[in-house]
Amino acid sequence: MQVFEIPLAETGYIGGLTKAYINHDVRLKPFFEIPFGIENIEKAIEQRKNKKIDRNVLFEVMHAQHVDYYQQFPSLEHSVNLLKNTNTFTITTGHQICLASGPLYFIYKIAAAINICSKLQKQYPGYNFVPVYWMATEDHDFEEINHVYLYHQKISWNSSQQGPTGRISTDGINTFMEELRKVLQISSNDNELFNILENAYLNYPNLSEATRNMVLNIFKDYPILVIDADDARLKSCFKEIIHKDITQQTSYNRVNKSITELVDSGLIKEDKIQVKPREINFFYIEKDSRNRIVKEGNKYVVLNSTTSFTEEQLFNRIDKHAEEFSPNVIMRPLYQECILPNLMYIGGAGEISYWFELKNLFDAFDIPFPILALRKSFLFVDQKQLNRLKQAGITVQDIFKPIDELVELVLNAIGEERINFDRQKNEADTLFDILKEIIQSIDKTLNATVDAEKQKLRKSLDLLEQKVLRAQKNKHETIINQIKKIKEQLFPGNGLQERQDNFLWLNQKFGTDIIHSIIQYASIENSTFTVLCPS
Repeated sequence: MQVFEIPLAETGYIGGLTKAYINHDVRLKPFFEIPFGIENIEKAIEQRKNKKIDRNVLFEVMHAQHVDYYQQFPSLEHSVNLLKNTNTFTITTGHQICLASGPLYFIYKIAAAINICSKLQKQYPGYNFVPVYWMATEDHDFEEINHVYLYHQKISWNSSQQGPTGRISTDGINTFMEELRKVLQISSNDNELFNILENAYLNYPNLSEATRNMVLNIFKDYPILVIDADDARLKSCFKEIIHKDITQQTSYNRVNKSITELVDSGLIKEDKIQVKPREINFFYIEKDSRNRIVKEGNKYVVLNSTTSFTEEQLFNRIDKHAEEFSPNVIMRPLYQECILPNLMYIGGAGEISYWFELKNLFDAFDIPFPILALRKSFLFVDQKQLNRLKQAGITVQDIFKPIDELVELVLNAIGEERINFDRQKNEADTLFDILKEIIQSIDKTLNATVDAEKQKLRKSLDLLEQKVLRAQKNKHETIINQIKKIKEQLFPGNGLQERQDNFLWLNQKFGTDIIHSIIQYASIENSTFTVLCPS
């Protein structure tokens, strides 16, 4: 395995608040509690110790959600039992329950949580650290999760089901699995990862249970717990905050205050804000729907339904059926930190950016704000691609550059610098300036004619320059096209490989043991983009 570490700042794929965070910009300090670093974990532990959670409820729920796997994965029972101990803490990452694990960074997030827990356990043996994947089972945007990209093909599951995605039935998903099999070009059960997916989706009743099964089996050698927080027992731990936030609009006021401060600090522009709060940041779940709650006069109305509550009715409903109230993207992090003994949240650049909007909200409810960590990013390059890049004079770091710059690097590497006519253009400008001085002493009305001729020559030189460049490129068309092809393979649609390609592709290309390499190199301690080239 060849490994290359590229500083994130040099890839061109990091910016905004996340860039400020990894660069330790002092302007960002008011928007988080404890800076990222293994050395700061004890500070986070002391902070978390001062805020009690209901570990009995957490254990009860996690036991119920994992007990069926204890025999298959004995370490799970140990991890779940650890949650009862006050010296046990979680490291959490979260993601939508994408079909077949969705884009690669779904896998990378969980790998990062496993990796950091292993390191923390060695450095702080007096505590227990449990990695947790938080399934976003209450999201209701099915179109965001109902597809994967495999070998540049989009494969979708077309279902008319609605409501929280975790509750969506897996009935009818066999057509999606059959299409995956065709694209993978497998006819037998010789693909271990496909077998895991097929077992999960064909033998479990809904996407929540199927996704848990999929994750536990993909990471079968590691102690990852998978939580579905769409649970009445867990929501009961959150009901006081649900009621207070809906009736007093705490999140709306506090988060908007943070947004104003972030913009005023110069850290971010108003139009780049990741998420903005609504006056009420909860949905109401009934049957197969999840709709926003809004206040109209003295009533709380559920949009797209006939349901409404007076404030007293709302209070009673939350008290007796808190599970019917679903937090949106603003309140979900608060819910997470209310029910887990969490020290750190691992997320992508967009997630980390909106967490900076939430510190003021956490303070309002006296909830400890976790350490924020940027997830690991990977780029997988095969040996053939790496060899071709080297032959063309392209380094692994260069591959992050725009294609036009890569073409110039190729031309330079083969000893043919890009020809430009800058010197000739300057000489022509000078000549016309001299001519203009001579001519205007005779007839100033000819100045416009001189300027027009100057522009004609400039355009002719520009056109000639472009033709020469095309001739250069045509001369080396084969190698340039090879580099362009590799660039498109590694950065599909000029985006990151990890944001489109699916783990089935990676698994099929590099073998089933690739998951161990991902976890091994998924360190989030350094702000680098890791390029892996399996042998």
